[in-house]
Amino acid sequence: MKKKLKTIKKPEVVEKKSLKKDVESTAKKVKIKVIGIGGGGGNIIAELLKKLKDFSTQKVDFVAVNTDSQALKSLPKALKTLSFGNKLTRGLGTGRDAEIGEKAAKEDIEKLKELFSDDKDLYIFISSLGGGTGTGATPVLTKLADEMGLNTLGIFTLPFTFEGKKKMDVALKSLEKIKEGLNAFLILPNEKIFTLTKEEISFADSLNLLNDRLAESLEGLLRTIYSPGLINIDWADIKTILEGKRKIAYLNFCKAKSSQNVEDIAKALLKNPILEYKFENADNVMFNVEASKELSLQLLSQISERIGELAPNAKIIFGLTQNPKLRNELRVTILATSSEVEKKKSKKKEEKVGKKKKIKAKKVKIPKIEEKDVEVRRNALEIKEAEKKEEEKEEEEEKIFEIPAFLRKSKDKK
Repeated sequence: MKKKLKTIKKPEVVEKKSLKKDVESTAKKVKIKVIGIGGGGGNIIAELLKKLKDFSTQKVDFVAVNTDSQALKSLPKALKTLSFGNKLTRGLGTGRDAEIGEKAAKEDIEKLKELFSDDKDLYIFISSLGGGTGTGATPVLTKLADEMGLNTLGIFTLPFTFEGKKKMDVALKSLEKIKEGLNAFLILPNEKIFTLTKEEISFADSLNLLNDRLAESLEGLLRTIYSPGLINIDWADIKTILEGKRKIAYLNFCKAKSSQNVEDIAKALLKNPILEYKFENADNVMFNVEASKELSLQLLSQISERIGELAPNAKIIFGLTQNPKLRNELRVTILATSSEVEKKKSKKKEEKVGKKKKIKAKKVKIPKIEEKDVEVRRNALEIKEAEKKEEEKEEEEEKIFEIPAFLRKSKDKK
């Protein structure tokens, strides 16, 4: 019996150790590639690379792709680059022409496929829409990723209002094409920069503000994926959030004091000034809290309840990471997705179908109905007149029968 007990205990200990290793190795194995497309996209990920140094290792790849070879050379050396469309553009860019950007991408489609040859778990596309390369090439890349069955997330900026309606129209037209090939996407209108500061600010500094907010949110997401937690959010949970097509996404990160009012924490978490999102439409919500062991259960519960109130129909995934360095402080990251785009699309289809039915109904021929089959509804006056006529008819018949039979016959002969 002693020998049997030893053989039973040994595998149990090994199994527990292996489970712990599995959790850690799963986090380590998740690989992400961030692709900046065009001049704007390249500048954004160059800034992100500086701010996310902890993740610019084997876990996260940052790559800038462009038709402008000179612009790629000006980026940090630590950033990987890929030039494409050289036959068409001669490495000089597209001159802000989206059509040339699209043709350049299609011309070098085999070269661009190399971006996806490393089999990453998630590909994040970033570009500034409204110009040439990013606007024209991004739909080609997202379509290619979709055809290869890859997990994708898109982050796109839209032009300032003062840049003109034509540029905005070009950006929105491109965005409609891009959505088709993505699981989920975030839209960052440059105009939202004005909500981040009331002070006068240079154009370059304003873009840096936007990049800072984006970098914070992405850092929160990456920390959630790569940091093993007490209640762990794994890659399967992230895939659940992103599952589907054309989903609008919300991503935010905030820092708060443990003593802070829960309403203030919820407001900071659920109202990202550079994003517009309707939580009541959310299908899936994932949030992760990073704090010390002293974190109050009541505070955790209140934050969760507040999210549940705003997203009543959503599936909520919750994670908790313990960090002894965070004294009286907590960091919260939230990622939500909504199929709002699909709902709008199906609603439009229903409206179109309804209109078609109405048009068809007008053209349908109504068969003639015989009077004897119709029950005519009459008002009181008509009924009274009908009764009067019936009475007069009966009186006439009675008078006829009051006449002697021989006179009736003579009258009939006449």
